[in-house]
Amino acid sequence: MKRTLICGALALGVGASPFAASQNDIQPGQWQMSVEFAVPADPGFKQPPISRNQCLTAADARDPSRLVTETSVPGATGCAFSDSKESPGHLEFAVKCEGLFAIAGRGSVDYTATSLQGTLDLDFNAGEMGERKRAGSISRLSARRIGDC
Repeated sequence: MKRTLICGALALGVGASPFAASQNDIQPGQWQMSVEFAVPADPGFKQPPISRNQCLTAADARDPSRLVTETSVPGATGCAFSDSKESPGHLEFAVKCEGLFAIAGRGSVDYTATSLQGTLDLDFNAGEMGERKRAGSISRLSARRIGDC
């Protein structure tokens, strides 16, 4: 479950994930998620935070990919997580995606049973087709349980 929230900031579409163990730290229920997106190479770039609510079921606790499809990076497909390191209340991981943006990078989150905060440091393809170049981004995510579904 904790990883489900973490991945909500990615909006990637992951099939299988190494994060499927020990999700009993995050509570199922209605969660409010928010992602702020920044591009360090372009300080003038401003995008409003993306927020949404989602009901997390007990099944979500066993499959972190369930939130990885809608929040911040549409167009990413074929994502795979690797190099996960977990300690109580903390998770770090690498992610790589195919698709339009060819996203790759690392994420780190701190969580409790009812809240989560983290950062994703990602590189992606930017620009018009034929003129694409790699760009970097930093996404700051937060989530909190707001009640039952």
